Amino acid sequence: MRILYDHQVFSLQNAGGASRYFYELMRSLAGDSEVHTDLWLGINDTVFPFRQLSGTRAHIMSCRGLLKRGSSRYIANEVLGNIRARFSGAMDVYHPTLYRRMPLVRARRIVVTHHDCVHERFPGLFPNVKQIIRAKRRLFAEADAIICVSESSRGDLLKFYGVDAAKTRVIHHGLHRLAGSAAAAAELRGQVPEEYLLFVGSRAPYKNFNNLLRAFRGTGLHRSMLLVAGGGGPLTPEERTLAADLEIAGRLVVFPQLTDALLAEAYAAARLFIYPSWCEGFGFPPLEAMAAGCPALVSNTSSLPEVCREAPFYFDPQEQDSLEQALLAATTDEPARRRARENGARVAAGYSWQKCGAETLALYRECQ
Repeated sequence: MRILYDHQVFSLQNAGGASRYFYELMRSLAGDSEVHTDLWLGINDTVFPFRQLSGTRAHIMSCRGLLKRGSSRYIANEVLGNIRARFSGAMDVYHPTLYRRMPLVRARRIVVTHHDCVHERFPGLFPNVKQIIRAKRRLFAEADAIICVSESSRGDLLKFYGVDAAKTRVIHHGLHRLAGSAAAAAELRGQVPEEYLLFVGSRAPYKNFNNLLRAFRGTGLHRSMLLVAGGGGPLTPEERTLAADLEIAGRLVVFPQLTDALLAEAYAAARLFIYPSWCEGFGFPPLEAMAAGCPALVSNTSSLPEVCREAPFYFDPQEQDSLEQALLAATTDEPARRRARENGARVAAGYSWQKCGAETLALYRECQ
């Protein structure tokens, strides 16, 4: 079986959950003697070591370049990929990495992964919503099978796009176990010398970070703890203004980018991990935190109760009082915190990329 993954998500990001998803899929398929995978990365700066997969029945088309992630790199890679497609023959399965297909690719079957409906649920937060929805609708109509990363994301897909439910399949993501290091631990201690709460990932408006800042101030926890924001880049001017207005700017530590080792150490040492998002198709960070032994406080919306099950503390992200009350309980109730750590380790252990890869390969074979 010959499977193709394209450049799209790697043209727009160098790291992130979607990039990890396709890296782990390819890695899990690398040991199957009947599977040959092609990845047309083109010009890229991805942090994932795809080149190490070359020679394991995986062919990686990749080169370093001066183009930064974004539209220019996307256009250049789209041209390169379609030129390549003219000379590459027909694929058994083409699995686009984003919501459109390369027009010159020949494939017997198309399999698509649907992550979430954030654009559809919060159209006012994004400038290009109409284009994205149009591209999704076209690709979902062409797809022979659609992988949904949770039952919640499947429900949104059926609600917003009315696709044939028979061609959908729920396949949960796996979990990458992070490993720390002495150097990363020393770096963390150097910048975060006090007890702290932890937020990780993008701070797009639907991630609800601003309300976390308000709750941090409203609970009074800023007097005894720091709040660490990892990943997601530097604070925006609006975030800096809000932190100053709340008089917590000096209690906020930001790591604009995190290595896996530093992230592992940050999870392991945090008093509490907080994920206040309004909407998630799956949600890696709570599982990563729980796998590292950190209690998690998580929104009770979308896929999060499905994925995290009974392990975290939960709250209603639409109610500021709910967040503040849960934040206080999750930092002070030691028996509940102990249960959260125990349940978290057990829940996180149930997710593996080997399982995700095996279920995905089974779907590819059904489509042939």
